[in-house]
Amino acid sequence: MSSWPPGDVWPPRPIAGPADPGLLPRTATPAEELDVKDFREAVLDITASIADDLKDSEDREAARQVIQSSVQRWSHERLADGVAVSFATQRRLVQAVLDERFELGVLTPYVNDSRVESIDINGCDEVWITYSDGTCERGPAVAATDDELIKMIQMWALHKSYNPREFSGASPLLNTALRPGDEEGGVGVRLSATMAVTTRPCASIRCHRLVDVTLDDLLRLGTINRSLYGFLRAAVLARLNIVITGGTAAGKTTMLRALASAIDPAERLATLESDYELFLHKLRHRHENVIAFQVRQANSEGAGAVTLNDLIPHSLRKNIKRIIVGEVRADEIIPMFEAMNTGHPGSMCTIHANGTEEIFNRVVMLWTRGVGAQTPPDVIHLNTGETIDLVVHLRMDPATNTRFVSEVLEVMPPADSEQPSRNRVYSPTGPGGRAMPDITPQCLPQLKAAGFDPTLLDPYAAMWEVR
Repeated sequence: MSSWPPGDVWPPRPIAGPADPGLLPRTATPAEELDVKDFREAVLDITASIADDLKDSEDREAARQVIQSSVQRWSHERLADGVAVSFATQRRLVQAVLDERFELGVLTPYVNDSRVESIDINGCDEVWITYSDGTCERGPAVAATDDELIKMIQMWALHKSYNPREFSGASPLLNTALRPGDEEGGVGVRLSATMAVTTRPCASIRCHRLVDVTLDDLLRLGTINRSLYGFLRAAVLARLNIVITGGTAAGKTTMLRALASAIDPAERLATLESDYELFLHKLRHRHENVIAFQVRQANSEGAGAVTLNDLIPHSLRKNIKRIIVGEVRADEIIPMFEAMNTGHPGSMCTIHANGTEEIFNRVVMLWTRGVGAQTPPDVIHLNTGETIDLVVHLRMDPATNTRFVSEVLEVMPPADSEQPSRNRVYSPTGPGGRAMPDITPQCLPQLKAAGFDPTLLDPYAAMWEVR
């Protein structure tokens, strides 16, 4: 899938523009190609030598000039020792140092490859690349030693994170969103790393390719069909409170972005996340008025932490019309429900759950995890039924790695049991468990007022084109 030269840690990459003869020592014959270890050491040495010069620089072209000069000096020093470095190797060094400074070093070609979905690192020399079609292949070593890998992750966490994060023996668990070198490139990069609590330092990088995504895109990709397209769009316009559920990598965040694309561009929104993943604030052509909140970790003294639970009530003072939470994980579910019930209809969030029937007990677990067991489950269920309007559940087809909506529940206050009442508006009776219309929802008048065509609930109007 990726064309790495045998035995090389860094792939040669074409660089546009004429050759710069100033990079090549005049007596560089015969020229030498560096082996894997020497090339990587050269990249690190050159990167370290220009650290002060590029300390606050975000100008890539200016940095390229500094790096070229440094590579030239490095090459001349080797030439003085009787070792010539080829022009091609120098060009690779310039690009490698640029990637080290502005992107993710040796992993940059993978992050830039639209086919790559995730990168898993189990120590410096065990790397696995997962592609969008579900295939997984062994990748090249990313560092010479595990200590070097740790330093690499620390540098990413401090200099490439939207909020600098600590990664050390004292803080061995890291989760953060990284800024790609080209922030307008439409790629969101999430990093999760561990050390000390695992036998070797480990990292997982998730590449979100569908950042600027709409319901039209999901229809084209087969995540939804024509019936769901009309239903979900109307649900957003009708300002129903929507919870998106699914397992890991089921497409919850992508669905949340797509639903948000149906919101009026001028409507004032707040996004609240543990780590930036939605990036609605960067999509100015879709969302003109957004405040993006991100939690802050405590410092080394344990002070200064700001949680989602802190941010939600604070956001309510910002004249926000809707609140969108990337993922509800614990006690932030309480202020989230309060926001949905106190003048912010049409809010949305995601919750990790393996099925729609799990969602109600999952809410109880999150609630009690955050504030303890003092709230009776029946009170939590009542709050859930009065707050959530719809649950949209996604699944991933393990055979094709495609994501699709499998169920949509309409949620109402409890009636005959302790748990909330629900209508299974769409059931997983379509091909491969895809959603098909089942029951007419009680919210149909609201949906019709928002432009929904009820004939789309006819099974014949809801056929799937399985790719």
